[in-house]
Amino acid sequence: MHITRDRQNRTLRLSQKAYLEKVLADLGLSDCAPVCTPMDQNKLQKVEDGYKAPWQLRTTYQSAAGSLMYAMLGTRPDIAFAVSVISRYASNPAETHWKAVKRILRYLKGSIDLQLTYRGSLKPLTGYTDSDWAGDHDTRRSTSGYIFNLGSGAISWSSKRQATVALSTCEAEYIGQTQAAKEAIWLRRLLQEIEATKDSLSATIIYGDNQGAIALAKNPQFHGRTKHIDIPLHFIREKVASDEVQLQYVPTDAQIADGLTKSLPKDRFLQFRKALGLE
Repeated sequence: MHITRDRQNRTLRLSQKAYLEKVLADLGLSDCAPVCTPMDQNKLQKVEDGYKAPWQLRTTYQSAAGSLMYAMLGTRPDIAFAVSVISRYASNPAETHWKAVKRILRYLKGSIDLQLTYRGSLKPLTGYTDSDWAGDHDTRRSTSGYIFNLGSGAISWSSKRQATVALSTCEAEYIGQTQAAKEAIWLRRLLQEIEATKDSLSATIIYGDNQGAIALAKNPQFHGRTKHIDIPLHFIREKVASDEVQLQYVPTDAQIADGLTKSLPKDRFLQFRKALGLE
């Protein structure tokens, strides 16, 4: 990872350009044609029963997925959803799945100069959370995503398929809020420990675009709708009640975490990438 600090303009830039160039070279894609988005909007499908991936394809696929995951965790939150999807097929990939991996690499080829940029003074910790209900057609599980920042540039992000099947959009969002709240509590404690913030009393605001899920977290009177939800997922209610986390509504078109739960068309994806702090 290459770090560039400009003290005069108060900017910090993180880049993995050299690493990505090496990955592309190792996979023979240094001269590939770039694309504008890491994933097309067509859903990947599981392989037919009885199919077994060739050893060489499986090995290459898993190596490429691991390399992409390292880049995603370091400086490229814009490929988080795409990497999450292709990782689900790593044990038995088909050619269509390998094409999806190559598309991510082609996207990185065209955006290899992007840097995760932090600018200006620290601001209060803020998060965004979103979920795509039953987005995985193979298991009908939902995908949750969250992003946290301190003013500019994402400092923490995640895109993961949920462990259980949600019965409604509201429930999927509620589960996603719980995961985001866990991350918020950890980040709050970390920031206090390194004395990055002196304000330990104000609640961390997490923005969501589902008013039903927000109401569910704030008001336990809806317990009849959530009897089937695992007890650990009600963690969010406890943190809202203790004023450590505050949930607020944000319109879907202003929901930054949207790109962590689904593939977006080009115009929306570019807005999502800019909001992450990639320049």
